[in-house]
Amino acid sequence: MARGPRIHVPRGWYHVTSRGNGGEVIFGSDEDRRRFLGLVAEVPKRFGAEIHAFVLMDNHYHLLMRCLRADVSETIRWLQTAYAIRYNWAHRRRGHVFQGRFKSLLIRDEGALDRVARYLHLNPVRIAGLGLDKEAQRRARVIGSEDPGAELVARRIRVLREYPWSSWRVYGAMERAPGWLTRDRIGPGCGGGTRRAQLSALMRYTEAPIREGRLENPWEGLVAGAVLGDADDAKALVREAMKGHGERAKERLEKSFRKLPSWKEIVGAAEKILGRSWESMSERHGDWGRDGTMAVATRELGWRLVDAVGAVGDVGYAAAAQGVRRFWRRAEEDVAMKRFTKELSRRVLESQ
Repeated sequence: MARGPRIHVPRGWYHVTSRGNGGEVIFGSDEDRRRFLGLVAEVPKRFGAEIHAFVLMDNHYHLLMRCLRADVSETIRWLQTAYAIRYNWAHRRRGHVFQGRFKSLLIRDEGALDRVARYLHLNPVRIAGLGLDKEAQRRARVIGSEDPGAELVARRIRVLREYPWSSWRVYGAMERAPGWLTRDRIGPGCGGGTRRAQLSALMRYTEAPIREGRLENPWEGLVAGAVLGDADDAKALVREAMKGHGERAKERLEKSFRKLPSWKEIVGAAEKILGRSWESMSERHGDWGRDGTMAVATRELGWRLVDAVGAVGDVGYAAAAQGVRRFWRRAEEDVAMKRFTKELSRRVLESQ
């Protein structure tokens, strides 16, 4: 779906994020950041919401919050509108500050709160200079993580602990907590009986991925791009939220609910359609079977390219991406290739 449904539940937990319009900076100075957090500080009293974690980056922000009284849309609309007015006035500018709708993910699985908070707090170290950017993470998922070495690990830890515009310094007992930050739900699940032991466990849990060089994605199992939790419960919530959105939107929604087919099922169907083995597709020069299978898997069957690359095992991410793009360009004019894409998609989906 082009837009995920906005779901409101009483006392719901949400991960909220929003970016600057066109990717532009929304926090150009420390004064901007203080201005934004000053508004965040008003949210608990104005809307009866709890703020459990936050991080401000130059062109986006993240909040982990629980909406006790008002719904998340009302709360975040006020926050962003109030900040945009102040930001435009301070910088003598006009126009949109934020890009489109903010993104909110409903977290029904409260056991995932520590994972989401960790994902949020690690934002400042997800940069190329520390070997933790998106491309580095793609490589790590495909070929495994390399030992980052003690010096690089030390730099990562220092950046994380010294970053001033994140709630991590509060959770790590490196600065005092503001009165508007609720801290009773993040950390106890990591272990430890005493407060000191809990702090030590939370520090180990949060910093372990950057010591290993592989950052976890907490959104595996996200339903319809909107709800993290039990699949049946999430589907019911999403269906309810999609009422009145039209038949085409509902069809796309139901398609997103389908079980992800295994790589073995996809390859088996491709072999039957083409009448040759996967090995021959991979080894024979000019054979488009492998690229076509990966193309259909990633466009029609719900697979991510990085996962398909990992399943194939003998092709790099960049080469696979190039092969998929090349296949789709050729398929626009090649009848056999076009027929293959439709037949592969049909067979796999009918078998689910």
